[in-house]
Amino acid sequence: MLKLFRSFIDALLDFVYPPTCVSCERLLRRGQDHVCPECWASIRQVSTGLPLYLETRDKLLVTGTVDELVSLYVFEKEGHFQKIVHSLKYSGVQAVGLEIGRQLGALLNEKGVWADALVPIPLHKRKLRERGYNQSELIARGISGVTHIPLGSDMIRRKKFTQTQTTLSLEERRNNMEEAFFCESSEVREKTVILVDDIITTGSTIQSCAGALKKAGALRIIAVSAALAE
Repeated sequence: MLKLFRSFIDALLDFVYPPTCVSCERLLRRGQDHVCPECWASIRQVSTGLPLYLETRDKLLVTGTVDELVSLYVFEKEGHFQKIVHSLKYSGVQAVGLEIGRQLGALLNEKGVWADALVPIPLHKRKLRERGYNQSELIARGISGVTHIPLGSDMIRRKKFTQTQTTLSLEERRNNMEEAFFCESSEVREKTVILVDDIITTGSTIQSCAGALKKAGALRIIAVSAALAE
């Protein structure tokens, strides 16, 4: 009876407030969730020959903390992916994170990528309280649902509250993220870890996090992101 009542309420809300795409605001058809297929299809995907991918991969691998990079989309300002990820990070549309994760999981399966654990980039406790959830953890959950790689959200923690990276130079980003994370978990020793982030720009956050995992004994770190940005 309760299930029937909830279905009625959902149908009534859809009638009064028809669901629209978070990116283009087009009315969604039955079975479509938050983002229309046309918007997903319009986002440029990352290929292994893409200059942005090659440049980002080189920056990450040169330090020895990251061993491989897999990413799904190209982040373009004012583009559909920016609107989609903003709905996840700032509008509370958590289902978008899970969907991005499922798409990433399918990509990892296609590439034959496996690991012992999925570790989302952690938020500082203050930021987690403000937002109520970690968008990278939602993406990691979506990946786990497809790949069946276990989630290791507690393997690493953020010990330093860092200012937003968006307005900082490359050097300032590196300084901002220096010693920002720590890992005391013995579970990472001799393990391959997939480190999950929403968007990689300079790679400073990923490198700092990967460095803490390697220091704790992780064998191999695969950086995985929903998107790459210039």
